[in-house]
Order: sequence, then structure tokens, then C-alpha cells
Amino acid sequence: MSQQWDALVIGAGPAGMSAAAIMAERGLQVTLVDEQETPGGQIYRGVTRPQAASRFAEIKDYNAGLALTRRFLASGARYLPNTTVWFVEPGRVLARQGDATHEILAAKIVIAVGAMERPVPFKGWTLPGVMGVGAAHILQKMSGITPAGPLVLAGSGPLLPMAAAHYLKQGAPVAAILDTTPLTNLLRAAPFFLPALADSSLLWRGAGYMLTIAHKHVPVYYGVTNLTAEGADHVERVRFVSKGKEHSLDAQTLLWHNGVIPRTHMAASADLKHCWDRAQQCWNTCSDRSGHTSRNGILVAGDCAGVHGAEASALQGELTGLAIAAELDALSRRDAKILAWPLRQKLWAKLAARPFVDAVFRPGAGACAALDDDVVVCRCENVTAGEIRKVVAEGVVDVNEIKLRLRPGMGPCQGRMCGPALAFVAAAAAGLPVQKVGMLRIRPPLRPVPLATLCNMTKDN
Repeated sequence: MSQQWDALVIGAGPAGMSAAAIMAERGLQVTLVDEQETPGGQIYRGVTRPQAASRFAEIKDYNAGLALTRRFLASGARYLPNTTVWFVEPGRVLARQGDATHEILAAKIVIAVGAMERPVPFKGWTLPGVMGVGAAHILQKMSGITPAGPLVLAGSGPLLPMAAAHYLKQGAPVAAILDTTPLTNLLRAAPFFLPALADSSLLWRGAGYMLTIAHKHVPVYYGVTNLTAEGADHVERVRFVSKGKEHSLDAQTLLWHNGVIPRTHMAASADLKHCWDRAQQCWNTCSDRSGHTSRNGILVAGDCAGVHGAEASALQGELTGLAIAAELDALSRRDAKILAWPLRQKLWAKLAARPFVDAVFRPGAGACAALDDDVVVCRCENVTAGEIRKVVAEGVVDVNEIKLRLRPGMGPCQGRMCGPALAFVAAAAAGLPVQKVGMLRIRPPLRPVPLATLCNMTKDN
């Protein structure tokens, strides 16, 4: 006999745990599945592991993550770690756990898979020793591994100074910070500064990171362009231009970050409607304030619907859980509204600074438009920027048509690492806004699935 669950939540980050916890606390039969072996998502990864506090940049984040994780584990929701979802449709999910595939049926499905680092190629980005700041943070949180020095951090986004400050406090040899944020963004962000003071804690945290960097006398280069990683079989130096002057720095590790964008692959594979975010130049899954999407029975919560940060994601997850509880009669509509009101007030305060932050770190299209023709855009299929420009010149501008011609997005990552850059390169070559070249269509399986696991498919009990 298979069991019809009231709700299935995908992702054990702040939004997923909050949604699952509040629904289970209201008596609903809830299952949460997650790829990792412990709950926490990316931001609270490894929070329940021994000595985890020492591996977090701020004790405040550790305490918040631990409290949320404990609430979820005590809620009564069923938790399936080490489980990879590879197919989603209304009422049904297929997920791989070990050597078996489970078919899980649920009245409501909540996609809460969070955000990912925006992949922006540059010359030398495929060299060993070049990696994302987020990936380096995962190594730090899970294993306590600090990158080898000289360590250079480059890119744009609030995670960059946070990571630099964290490494400096741990004694890591940070050689320099290369800020690629367009200087014109500061003028664009000015009108949003005063409203951002409603969440001044976020601004003070950023200022604290910059003070740590200044206190350690780490050079910071602004307006960086023409970033290049060089080396024989490993990154050895970093070249760049800052304020019109060329520079070269020795580096054993180059950590690259260019902001975060929603993880839309799962939502796209479920054929949910997506909306273009002009501020952050990316696609968001369209949803209402409670997470309802264009397809009945599938909701989204947290950063996968629009990047707002861990605390806001937790609040959004709780609001989504309350909405589902009311729809499944575990809570009256009136009580749901009463409980949701203070959550919405807190959420409003947490979102107050986002327009300012988004404007400051708005990505520029020039980074991808200026790529040399030999720079690899799609790592899986080894497709270069020049090859993309060539087919655009032949009249092919839609990213899915380019995919058919050149195979970018057909590798194991299914466009996670190349999709955004592919769109920017194609749009620049065609002289079109980025959203006009479309987004890659995603088809299951979302992750590689061995044939043996398909043969071992079981109904969820």
C-alpha cells in the first residue's frame, strides 16, 4: 500500500525546515527530503555537527540555524536525508535514496531548494585552484578546510566581504580582494538607502566585515575588469585591471563570487511559470505571498523563488506552511491569518534592505559580453563564447535553439553552470535584453540516475 502524504517538502534549508515544522506541528503528515546527510541547507550546513559553532562566520547564524533545526527535528515530520529528487509533478515526486527510487505521493509539494552562486565565466576559471566562495564555505563548514594561500577573493556581492572577514579571523593568508561591482551601481542604489535603514542590522554587518578587512590591511581593488587566472596545471597568478591600471598578483587559490540567484531547475522542470527579475538580472519562480505557483499543488518557499536571505526564507517557509495547513483543514483560515500577520510584519522588515543591496550588487552585462572567444562557457560540453557568438550571427538567438546546435546545457549539470552565462553571451551578441533569449528548458531526470535505481522503484509507505 502506498501512502498519500499531506505535504512533501524538498530541501532542508531555512524555508524547507520552517514549512515542514509548522505543518507537522499542526498535525499534518509531512515528509521532507534533502540531498545532504544533515539538515541546514547551504547557509546552516553542518550546524548539528560537533564543534560546528567554530566553523560559522557569525555565532548569530549558528544559533539561528541550530534553533531552527532542532524545531524541525522535534516537529514530527518525517525526514529523508541523502535523498535526491529527480522528477516532480503535481501530487508526485520520484527521489533516489541509495540504490532505490521512491515514488512519493503528496497533496501538496513545496519546493524549497534555495539559491546558488551565479556562474560567470572568465579566462582561466576552469583551472584547479579556482572555485566559488560558496563551495569554499561548504568545505569550511563540513571539514574545517581553509583554502591555501596566497588567497585572492574576486567578484561581487555581500558574500564576498563576509567570506574575506571570516578567513581573516581564522588567520588565512588573504592577499587581496578584487571587487568587480560596477561603480555606477552606487548611484543607482542611493534612492534605496534610507528605506534600507529599517533593517540596519544587515548594513551594520556589512560594515563590520569591511572594518575587519581594513584592520588586517588587506588591499581592496575596486572597479575590477579583465579578470584572468593563469597557471600551468594550477592557478599561480591573477591578472586584472582596476581603474585603468593593470595588476598581477601571485595566488595559490582564487575564490570567485558574483552574487546568488534562485535555483530554478526543479521549478522549471515542473513547468512552473517564471518571471524576470530586472534588479538581479535572473529568473525567479512566479509565486504569491504564500508561495502558490502557476500549477495547483506545487508551492515554492525561500530563495528559490527570489533571493532574500536566510531569515526571510525561514519566515516565507512558515507562511507557506500556514497556507497549506489552512487549505488542508488543519487550521482555520481565520487562525491562519492571525498567525501569519506578525510573520508578515517581520518579513517586511527583513526585506527592507533588499532593494538597496540588489541595486548595489546588480550584475553588469559587460562581464559576459567582453569574454574572449576562447573562454569556455559550458564546462560539460566544452562550448566557448566564440562558438555561441557564431551561431547567434547565423540568426539563432533562443538559448534552447543554441542548445540544440552546440549542446550547452546537455551535460550532467543540465545548464546549472552555463545557463545564465549562455543567455548573457547570446543576448549581447544579438543586441537583445537578456530575458528575450529565454531560459533553458529542463527535463527529468534532474540528476543523473543509474538504470539500476529505476529497476528498484518502490511506492512510498
